[in-house]
Amino acid sequence: MAPLAGPLRLTEGMTRPGARLRFGQKAIVPIRQYHPLRGYTEGVLGIVVRKIQHVPGSEIDGNFDDNSAALLKKNTAYYATIVITNESGNPMSLEMLRFDGLRSDGELASIVLIGGDLPNCRTTDSPDRFDHAGARWVTCKLWVSSPSRPIRKIRYREPPYGEANQAFDDARFNRYYSLGMLTWS
Repeated sequence: MAPLAGPLRLTEGMTRPGARLRFGQKAIVPIRQYHPLRGYTEGVLGIVVRKIQHVPGSEIDGNFDDNSAALLKKNTAYYATIVITNESGNPMSLEMLRFDGLRSDGELASIVLIGGDLPNCRTTDSPDRFDHAGARWVTCKLWVSSPSRPIRKIRYREPPYGEANQAFDDARFNRYYSLGMLTWS
């Protein structure tokens, strides 16, 4: 595998670091991901985060013990559909992109959910064929928080906007990353 030629960089027409977007507004972002068998894939994505929805936490299906089920019953499930499009037409093999649900004060949800499904929010694997301009991946992200501290924002934290943690080879380029995460609200 050839070494990386340089850091992942923003070019004209891409969403500026630290941008605050409205739900439904498209961000245009560069992407580089590493897979041990396939190597690096690079391209440009369009990301649209739809408005956050919420339902009682008790609606989350899963194999939860009694304590966990009681905790979910007291809290609220917040979820958002995310539409990702291949803008560059480059063949890409995407892994799950990193998004956080944030409260109004910018804090993360206090409850970490491992497993569980919500009928209105199906997390889907990236498509097998994401190799042409216009290819789409529609997925959903789920968070749990108290009704008194609802999830109001979604943050995208892939490089160059956020930290690089996908391949140790990117460490020499870290000064070009963590430029300012994108937020939808």
